[in-house]
Amino acid sequence: MIKITKGMARKLYNEGAEVMIIPSRVRPNGMLASWITKPEDDSVSFEQACNAIHYYNCSPETGMSLVYYAKEI
Repeated sequence: MIKITKGMARKLYNEGAEVMIIPSRVRPNGMLASWITKPEDDSVSFEQACNAIHYYNCSPETGMSLVYYAKEI
């Protein structure tokens, strides 16, 4: 697992690879961590996925910004 930038995460997501998007204070192997992929019908864009994760998971306790991970590049 490799920590990547938002631009790299967007590129991998759009290519169909699995990307982990989590709040900044959450451990990658914690309960809020999950791998996401782009749906085949393109119903969820990368920005929509990031906004949903930020809205539901970010708080002062878990971190107010998002970090991105990839399995392999």
